[in-house]
Amino acid sequence: MKPLFSLAVACAILVGSPSYCRAEITGYASMGASESAGTTYTGSWIPYLADQRGFNFGGVGNPYNVAVGGARTNTLLTQGQHTQVQTLVQNGDVDVAYLFIGGNDFFAVGANIASGALTGPALETWAQGVVNNIGTAMDTVLSAGPLGMIVTGMPDILLTPGGRAVFDTPAEMARGEAAVDLVNSLLKPAVLGRGQVYVDLALANREANLVPLVVGGVTIDTVNASSDPTHFFQDNRHPAAVGNGIIANLFLTATNMAFGTTHVPLSDLEILTTAGLVGEYTGETSALPYARYVVLPVPEPATIWLAVSALAALAIVGRRRGRG
Repeated sequence: MKPLFSLAVACAILVGSPSYCRAEITGYASMGASESAGTTYTGSWIPYLADQRGFNFGGVGNPYNVAVGGARTNTLLTQGQHTQVQTLVQNGDVDVAYLFIGGNDFFAVGANIASGALTGPALETWAQGVVNNIGTAMDTVLSAGPLGMIVTGMPDILLTPGGRAVFDTPAEMARGEAAVDLVNSLLKPAVLGRGQVYVDLALANREANLVPLVVGGVTIDTVNASSDPTHFFQDNRHPAAVGNGIIANLFLTATNMAFGTTHVPLSDLEILTTAGLVGEYTGETSALPYARYVVLPVPEPATIWLAVSALAALAIVGRRRGRG
């Protein structure tokens, strides 16, 4: 399958995404599970983009967000999330689709991975099945001809409160990390090979846990679950308001990098205000390297040449207008 927005990517690589490289995006869709399905700031990252940055997910209630709580990669297909987005693209309502899925697939077999009961060829078969399901969802959406898709890798579930409870010995942690890495080693080339954007969520999870996460001067607990808004997780696996703000910035950055849009990332002040922590704000302190976790596909040589030709034509037109 040919990359669908490789011209935009080539343009971005060549000239750093000036205004004439930007894609016109009229609508966004999202597929996945509960991390995306919620319609509140404490339930999803999508309200940040829709309400604070004007991303069009269909208006009130964000109906273009078709994610379903509890979905796995196989039930995403049986639920028809991918065909719903395909139809939205075909109807001209959506240009860019996000896919954030995989956590529930891992939790479903996590205990067997931790114990070593799921290992070897059986583990590889499971991992390939997850990737194949995601590939089916992607191919269905891409067949409708959107500008492109942004797809996350499997998050590092071991770093959620629920994951820490299951993988609590060095041997179990090693098995779990290896399983996450196995899925992502198969998924990343599958996404990039389709000419789409891959977000390395596991790397982002891991690096966010290397040092204390301080947002707006507030130290955010990334280990324990709590209804206290200073905690990243509100329960054993779901981010709370601050966590969702950070995830929103990750998707926003990926969108800017992929399509030449210029959305301003959410500030620490905005995130803390949404979380009800504005009174504790002391300054912009997070400085997370969001772009580090976004991997763009490499455009084909023919597409790069097309981008060069298009830019040359624009330059000629600009010079002629200047003489006029």
